[in-house]
Amino acid sequence: MKNSKFILATVLFLSTCLSMVRAGVILPTIPTTQFIITNYGASTTNSDNASAINATITAANTAGGGMVVIPAGTFLSGPITMKSNVNLYISAGATLQMMPYGNGNGQPAGSYPNNGTTNAYTNFIYGSGLSNIEVSGAGVIEGDGSAWWTAYNANSNIQRPYLIRFKGCNKVLITGITLQNAPNVHVCLGQSSNMGANGTISNITVIAPATSPNTDAIDIWYWNGVDILNCNLSEGDDNVAMDSYAQNITIKHCVFGNGHGTSVGSYASNVENILVDSCTYNGTTNGIRLKSNRTRGGHDTSLVYSNITMNNVKYPFYITSWYPTEPYPASAQTAAAVTGNTPMWENITFKNIIVNNSTYAGIIYGLPEAYVTNIVFDSVQITATTSGLVTNFVNGLVFKNCSSITIPSSKGNAIVPYDATPAGIDITTGASTDCPPPSSAVSNVQAIGSISCFPNPVNGDELTIKDDSKIEAVAIYNLASQVVKTQTGNLQNQMLMDVKELPIGYYIVKIMSSNGVVNSMKLIRQ
Repeated sequence: MKNSKFILATVLFLSTCLSMVRAGVILPTIPTTQFIITNYGASTTNSDNASAINATITAANTAGGGMVVIPAGTFLSGPITMKSNVNLYISAGATLQMMPYGNGNGQPAGSYPNNGTTNAYTNFIYGSGLSNIEVSGAGVIEGDGSAWWTAYNANSNIQRPYLIRFKGCNKVLITGITLQNAPNVHVCLGQSSNMGANGTISNITVIAPATSPNTDAIDIWYWNGVDILNCNLSEGDDNVAMDSYAQNITIKHCVFGNGHGTSVGSYASNVENILVDSCTYNGTTNGIRLKSNRTRGGHDTSLVYSNITMNNVKYPFYITSWYPTEPYPASAQTAAAVTGNTPMWENITFKNIIVNNSTYAGIIYGLPEAYVTNIVFDSVQITATTSGLVTNFVNGLVFKNCSSITIPSSKGNAIVPYDATPAGIDITTGASTDCPPPSSAVSNVQAIGSISCFPNPVNGDELTIKDDSKIEAVAIYNLASQVVKTQTGNLQNQMLMDVKELPIGYYIVKIMSSNGVVNSMKLIRQ
């Protein structure tokens, strides 16, 4: 283990850095003058409306900017090229649909055209080097991806189009719309050596089958400043992927379903200042995933994941410098020379996270020449069914504020380390060894004499709650004010709660009586 004595300094360093001020993302400013595509020749009966839509975009741009309106109905189209100061507005009841995949060469007529090269295709909605652009509305962008996926599975050399891709642009907003069944990625900001800036993706829904190949919901490359807010993303690959030079990215209040989670990499150079906060993961393959290898890495730092709930996630935490496959045993791995492409993961914080019923607790697997460095689990409770947290080649791994890992006793140790010395947790049982006494605020929570919780402290599986009034409901909160368990009282004066899933620590129990009175008392779980 290298430099293990600087763990305390690491924690203090992270506590200071996590208070960093994040600069706000600037939204586009676009005139609201409407340019309706049907006035420029578009029709629901046309097999390709690309020329009409592009003519409408040109007219809006020439006029100084405006809204290019897709009215209600289904409009088939080939590639659409955006211009500055334009809002492509998909009205409620409107579907903007890609022309179907043909035989792979843009033929027969009525199929999506190639870009002049066999099996290579221009992205559906595309822009480069633009400013003040928007795609918005309450309608749908349909990729009609099934035939593309079948063709790709038979021949992975096919270059499939993205639904939306903007690179090297400034002040971009994508909001409100539903995107579904993309041939490839649904939304991409960047993927170019030209840096973009100021991107906002909000209130969108992305839908594609879990089996659809490479259908990432959102990809970010070479972009400084992106807010991803209030989105619902469920598809066949990364829910969000942040690759090289993705910087100052905020992801908040999103729900992730099918997919590979919120990922950094696998091309991961100079990714920094990432905040994922107040998000829910339901059945994703991974929750938080950082992936790279010796040919795709770089310096990646200051990643914060907070106030998160994960349910039925296979790998809630997955950090690897060996993508796509980790070698075992770790003891057999030898150091290579450090280069500019060596993955350097450091300064990563997981705070206020509850993981329910994951398959594995997770993996943190660095390189013998480049340890994963400064990882803090702060108020994190992991419940897994199959195995503990694998930690190989890790420096400064800290579990604090009652963070714990719970796995069946028959499945081995809660943490399986190699060249890693976790602090603040019992690696065998997964119980916290850093569970401070309750704060004064918790100590001062006093229940009136008419209610009781016993035993308190509780070290078994059941908690009995009594109230002189009839109990309507009970909620248990952790010290981060997150609800960790609720139960109805069925208007009885006494009830039992199963608390075996609660990690060791301090809690607040709120008891709601049928008379409208809410009382609180502290609870200790031993």
